[in-house]
Parts: sequence; C-alpha cells; structure tokens
Amino acid sequence: RGTMSSGFGLRGGIGRCYPFWAEYKECLKTETRNDGLICHPAREDYFECLHNRREHEIVRAVNAEEQKQKNAPAHGGDGGGH
Repeated sequence: RGTMSSGFGLRGGIGRCYPFWAEYKECLKTETRNDGLICHPAREDYFECLHNRREHEIVRAVNAEEQKQKNAPAHGGDGGGH
C-alpha cells in the first residue's frame, strides 16, 4: 500500500493544499454514501487548490469581457445629435 503525502511543503511547513486534503480525508471517514456526494464539496476544494481550474475559468471570463468591451464601439462621442 502506498503512502500519502506528508503534508509538508517544498520549503518545510505545511503544504498549501494540505488543510484541504485533511478536511477531505476527515469527511471520507464519515461518508455514508457510496457515491461520494457528501464529501464532493471538500474534494472540489482540494482539487481547486491543486489545479486552480475555477480560478483560471474566472480569469478567462474576465479577460474575454475586457476584450469584448475594448472592441465595442464607444457610446456617445460626436456621432451627431442635437
């Protein structure tokens, strides 16, 4: 049987994702369903810490909106009027 991560980061101390892993592991001890739904939020938090997928999605969405607004024609200006 393999061993799990020690929880120590590269420079000593607690690794940045270890608290999320510990929370997930504790949840699994009390998991009563075989499908893992009870601990799914803790698992998602742990994987987000590892891979930052949600953060990357948000950054992409913000960048896309900024680009969209940058490329949109300006309202008002001297386009005629009264």
